[in-house]
Amino acid sequence: MLTRSIVLIGLTGSGKTTVGKRLAKQLNCSFIDSDDVVLQLAGKSVRDIFEQQGEQAFRDLESRALEAIFADHSPKVIAAAGGSVLAESNRQVITNSDSTVVWLDVEPSNLLRRVTVGSHRPLLDGDTSATLTAMSAERRSLYAQLADLQIDANVHDINQVVRTVLDHVAKRDNK
Repeated sequence: MLTRSIVLIGLTGSGKTTVGKRLAKQLNCSFIDSDDVVLQLAGKSVRDIFEQQGEQAFRDLESRALEAIFADHSPKVIAAAGGSVLAESNRQVITNSDSTVVWLDVEPSNLLRRVTVGSHRPLLDGDTSATLTAMSAERRSLYAQLADLQIDANVHDINQVVRTVLDHVAKRDNK
């Protein structure tokens, strides 16, 4: 039984949603993707928010989404949007939540094979490789600062990642 929430962080395409859904199923708890909460709050897609209101409006909604997610203190698995770590206030919300924070670390070159440029990833329009490399450089230290557990998701498949998180949570809860 999950005693506190698990927050998955990492770049877009790192597997947060896929891993999160599997973890939630294994732990018999709810799964929340912060992008879905943003969509609910805005009533429109991420791409529409970017096109109609700009990135800052999206980031503001992202912050509101995280606050709403953590206002409910029941244990759950959360996939935090890749850029949510950029705002100090969001990092504080995550840190103050007493959650286990798991960084799914994937190299930009591997992300290129995983991500599809499209409707819900407007930041990847244009030179996707350069964008992912820049995002990684900007965010790595922030992910590292927040993470209780860093998983090299370049070499582990989804089942191995899920098992690693479950083992970490079990050890933490047995302390």
